[in-house]
Amino acid sequence: MKKKAPLITIVSFLMVSFISLQVCAAGISYLPDVTAEMSEPSYWTENDDLLMTYEKIEELNALTISTKGTNMYDLKNQPETVDGIALNEGIKKSSLADVSYYLGWTYLGNEKLAEQADYDVLIENTQNSNPLQAQPVKYAVAVCRTVLRTFPSDIPIWDDPTDKECDYQYLTGIRVNEPLVITSVSSDGNYYLAKSISCSGWVAASDVALCADKDEWLSAWDFPSEKTLVVYGDKVYTEMSLTGAQTSNLLLTMGTVLELADIENPNELIDNRAAYQNYAVWIPIRNEDGSYAKKLTLIPEHAEVSVGYLPLTEKNIANVALGVLGNTYGWGGALFADDCSGYIRNIYKCFGLELARNTTWQSAMPMANVNMTDMCREERLTVLDALPFGSVLFFNGHEMLYLGKENGKYYVISATGNILEPKEGLNRQRIRSTIINTLDIKRASGVTWLDSLTVVNVPYRGLTSDKTYSLPERAWYHDAVAFCMKNNIMQGYQDNMFHPDEEITRCQLVQILWNLEDKPAVGETVTFIDVADDAWYADAVRWAVAEKLVFGDSTETFLPDNPMTREQLATVLYRYAQYKGYDITAGEDTNILSYDDAFDISEYARASVQYAVGGGFMKGKAKNTLNPKDNVTRAETAQILYRFIEHNE
Repeated sequence: MKKKAPLITIVSFLMVSFISLQVCAAGISYLPDVTAEMSEPSYWTENDDLLMTYEKIEELNALTISTKGTNMYDLKNQPETVDGIALNEGIKKSSLADVSYYLGWTYLGNEKLAEQADYDVLIENTQNSNPLQAQPVKYAVAVCRTVLRTFPSDIPIWDDPTDKECDYQYLTGIRVNEPLVITSVSSDGNYYLAKSISCSGWVAASDVALCADKDEWLSAWDFPSEKTLVVYGDKVYTEMSLTGAQTSNLLLTMGTVLELADIENPNELIDNRAAYQNYAVWIPIRNEDGSYAKKLTLIPEHAEVSVGYLPLTEKNIANVALGVLGNTYGWGGALFADDCSGYIRNIYKCFGLELARNTTWQSAMPMANVNMTDMCREERLTVLDALPFGSVLFFNGHEMLYLGKENGKYYVISATGNILEPKEGLNRQRIRSTIINTLDIKRASGVTWLDSLTVVNVPYRGLTSDKTYSLPERAWYHDAVAFCMKNNIMQGYQDNMFHPDEEITRCQLVQILWNLEDKPAVGETVTFIDVADDAWYADAVRWAVAEKLVFGDSTETFLPDNPMTREQLATVLYRYAQYKGYDITAGEDTNILSYDDAFDISEYARASVQYAVGGGFMKGKAKNTLNPKDNVTRAETAQILYRFIEHNE
C-alpha cells in the first residue's frame, strides 16, 4: 500500500490490487460486468437538459472559494505583498514537518532510503535569498502544461525505487494559461512558490511567464465567455510549426482555457498559415527575461474545443468523462495525466465549474451531499438509487464519477491506481488507468468500494443563495445501527446487508448481549435439542441461560429462531441491567397507564416495560401506544440497545 502524502500536500491516493480481466472480441479488456457498449457516452445518458447556467456556476465558484475546508484561493483578491521573512520561516517549518513524515520510507531518486541530511538540501533551497518584510507578490501564467511540486527540485521522491511513476514531489497539474500568484522564489532562482486556485507549491520558473502587473495578468486569462476557447478533449495539441516554434506542438489538456483572437483578415498568415478552418487563439509565451507575452496560433476546427464553456448537461458530462477511457493515471499531475481528483476537476472545469484539489477538500464543497460514513448497506443503496448521473463518490483516498445502475449493479468511472482481484480477492494489481467498474470491486483491505463510500456530492447542485436540493437523509436508525456495528454488538448478514426491517430472533438477541459482554467464556453444555453444540449462537445461549437472562421454552427447547416481542426485549434488558448492577429504579414513577394499550402488556413484563419507558430507551411505537406484543425488528433493537447503553453509561 502506498503511503500518504504529507498533510499539507494531501492529494488523492492510490489503491492497491490484482485483477482478473474479462476480454471482449475486439481485444479490449474489461472488468467483470463491464461491456464494450458501456464505453459509449450514449449508453449512460443522452439527456441534454441544462443542469446549471453559467451565471449560477460563477456564483457557486465564489461560494466554494469562500467555504472553509475547500482550501481554495481567491486569486484576484490575494494580498499584494507578503512578509517574506515570516514566509521563509513558515516554509521551513512546514518542510521539516513534511520531511519528518517522509523519513524511513522514501527515496530521493536512488535506491537508498533518504535521510534527514538528504532532505536538508531540498529544504535549504526553499529559502528566498533576499526576503523582504513587505515583499511584492508577482503574477504569472503557465506557458506549458506543468505541475506544482512539494519541494523546489526535480529530484523525485519515491516510496518504491522500482515504481518511478509515483513521485511524491507532484501535487497538481497546471494547464497552459492557468493563472498563478507567486509569493516567493527558491534560493537557486529556478522555482517559484505559487498559488493556483486550488493548490500551492513550487513551479519551475521556466514553465511560467511573469506579467508586468496585475492588469496584464488579468487580461491573460480573465476574459468574457464569447472570447473563451475551452479544451474539453483529451490532449489537444497545436500544430507543428518551424515558424512559430514557441507555440508548436503545444500540449493543451482537458480544461485549458484560451483567449479567442479577433481575425479581421483570414488571409493574414499565422505561423506561416492562413486561418481558414482553424480557431485563432492567443497563447502565452515566456520571453528570454521570463516576462509575459502572447502569440497567435491556430487550433484546427476538428479539435475537441468549445467556444465558451460547454453547457452543463448530462450528455456533455458523459462525452467529456468517457473521452479519456484507458488514459494513464498520473499521481499529482505526473506523466501529463491526472489522478482521481484531478480527473474529476478537469471534467467539471470544461463547464466553468471549479472544484477543490483533492478528495477531502472536494467533499467539503457547498453542494448537495450525503455523509455516508458508517452507513449500513441498505442506507447506501437508498442513496445510490437516488443519485443523478455525474455525482461524485468519495472514500478515503479516492473519488469517482457516478454513471448509473444496470442490472442491480452500480457503475462508476475514475482514474484508478490499483484494486483487489475481483474473484479470488487474494492479489493486488496495478491498474493506473481511467476505467469503468462496478462498486463491487474491492480495495486492498478486502472491503468493497460500495461499503467504503464516505461522502457523495452533486457538483451541479450547488447550494447557492436561491436554490436548495435534497438527497436521501440518513435512516432514522442510522446512529444506532452504526454504533452497534462499529462496536461489534450487531453485524450484518453474509450478504453484507443489515436487514433492518427483519424481526430479531431469540438466538440473535442472546448473541448481541454476549457480544456486548465481550463474549465471556462459558462452561455449560447446551441441553436444548434445538440448539446444536456447533451452532454459531450456542455459546451465547449457554451464557445467557446460565446468567438467567433468558430461559428455554421448556427444558428441552430454546426456540432460537422465534421472533422477540417488544415486551420480551424489555424483559431481557431488565434482567441484563440487574445482572450488570445498573440502577433499575428509573421507571418506578413512570405512569405507563397513559398509553392506550398499557393493559395489553403481559403481567410478567410490566415492571420491565415500565423500566424501559422510564429509562427513555423504549418509546411509543405509534401515537400513544407501546405495542408490547409486536415483534421487534433489528433496526428497532439497535435503537433500543443504543439508548439503553447511553442511559447506563
